[in-house]
Amino acid sequence: MDNTNDKFKILLLSVSSTSFFYDQVVIPFGLVSLASFVDYPDYQIKGIELNWPAEKIMQRYLKVDDEVMQQILDFSPDMVAMSTYASNMYNCLFWADAIKRKLPNCFIVAGGNHVSYIAKECLSKCDGIDAVVRFEGEIPFKMLCEKRLTGNTDFEDVPNLTWRKNGEIVENQKTILLDSLESLPIINRTYFSSQQTSKSLTHADVISARGCPFHCTFCDCNHYWQKTHRTRGAESVVRELTLLIKDNPDIKSVRFRDESITLKKPYCMALCKSIIDNGINLEFHAHSRLDGLDEELIATLAEAGFKLLFIGIESGSERVLKNLKKGIRLDRLAPNLELLRKYGINFRLSFMSSTPGETFFDTFQTVKLIKKLKLKRNEYYMGIGIDIYPGTEECAKFIELNPDYEWINNKDIEFNGRYSAKKDPFGNIINPKFRQYSLLKSAVIFFLLSPSYLFERVTSVISKKIKKFLPKK
Repeated sequence: MDNTNDKFKILLLSVSSTSFFYDQVVIPFGLVSLASFVDYPDYQIKGIELNWPAEKIMQRYLKVDDEVMQQILDFSPDMVAMSTYASNMYNCLFWADAIKRKLPNCFIVAGGNHVSYIAKECLSKCDGIDAVVRFEGEIPFKMLCEKRLTGNTDFEDVPNLTWRKNGEIVENQKTILLDSLESLPIINRTYFSSQQTSKSLTHADVISARGCPFHCTFCDCNHYWQKTHRTRGAESVVRELTLLIKDNPDIKSVRFRDESITLKKPYCMALCKSIIDNGINLEFHAHSRLDGLDEELIATLAEAGFKLLFIGIESGSERVLKNLKKGIRLDRLAPNLELLRKYGINFRLSFMSSTPGETFFDTFQTVKLIKKLKLKRNEYYMGIGIDIYPGTEECAKFIELNPDYEWINNKDIEFNGRYSAKKDPFGNIINPKFRQYSLLKSAVIFFLLSPSYLFERVTSVISKKIKKFLPKK
C-alpha cells in the first residue's frame, strides 16, 4: 500500500455525465451501498462528487478539473471505484486514465449497468481501468478489496469480475447474488460529507427491493438481477428512514430506487403500515407498474406519505404493448388514475412513440388516450423511439443487424436498420437509438398532443445545438 498510514484507502468517484433523469443530485447510491458493505476498520473511505455544483459539471466532462485532481492526489487512494451508465461512460474512461497517469499503482475498478455488459471492450480500450465488477457488486467488491488489502493479485475466484492477468483480459464466469437483502447494512451516507452533503440532506434515495420479473424488451432489469426479485425486511427499511431523519433534520423527501414499489402487494402493504406505525413523516417518490395498483394499496400508499409515482405505460395501442412485452392492461389505467387523484398522489406517466413495428395509427392511439385521460403536461412524458442499451431484447435485435458494433466508439458509423447514433456534446456515441418512422411524423404527433408542447421540444433541441457553438466561459 502506497500510504503514509496503515489504512487501505478507497475512493468513491461519482463521475459526471451531461444529462440527468431527476432534478435532485443525490448521494451516489450504488457506490455508497458497496462501500457500506465492505467497510471495516482497516479501510479509509472517501467520496468525491463530480456532479456538483451544477455549473462545474461540463468543466469536469472529458476535462481534468485541477481542484478535483488535487483532492484525489491529497487522499492518495489505493483503489478507486466508479459507477457507470451510458451517459457517463466516456467520462469514466477519461478520469480513469487521468488518475492512472498520476497514481500508476492505484487500482481502478468500474461497475454498474452499462459496463457490466461491455466489460471486455472497456478494458481493451482503457488502460486506466484494472477491473470491472459485473452485475450485483457487493460480494465481488468486498473480495476484491480484501485481496488488494493483503497484496494478493490473483482474482480468479472473485465472481462477476473481468480483469487483467499477465496482460490478458480474463472474464470470470461465476456470477453471484446476495442470498438475502437482509445482509445489506444500512448505508453510510457520510462518505461524501466533505462536499454538498456537509449540509443536512433534504432528499435521499433508499431501496426496499431489487429486481423485476417482467420482460419489457427495452429494459435490462430482469436480466441484470438474474430474473430475481428480492425484498428487504420492512423493519430494516423503517430503521434506515428513522436514522435518516435523526441525522438529517432538514430531510423532506425520499425516492425509492426499486424497479417497482408495488410489485408484491403484501410486501408493499407491510412496508407502508410499518412507515405509518412508526410515525415516519416524509414525502415518498417511487416507480410503480400499472398492474400493481388497486384502491386498497393506493389508499395505503397515500397514508404512508407517497406523493409521486412514476408509471410506465408506453403506448395506447394494445398491439404495441404486446410487441414491447409490457404485460399491462390499459383498461385499468383510467380507474387507477382516478384513484390516485382521489387520494392525493401525483403521477407521471411515460409513453413511447416510433417503437419497432409501430405505425402512425398506433401512436395516434396513444395521443387519443392522453387526450381522453385529460392529462396535464406535468403528468406525462412522450419519448421518440427507443434507446438501445446492452442487455436488453432490443439490443439483441440491434446486434443481429450490426454484429461488429462497438459500444465505446467516437467515429461516424453507418447502421443497418432504423438506427441512429445518440451522441454526447463532443460527438462520442452514447448509444444507438431506434426510430420506426420519420421525425416529421413525430412532429405531427407532438402537434396533435399540443402545439405548445411541440414548440417546447423544438426550441429545446435548437437551444442545445446553439450552445455547442457558443464560446465557452
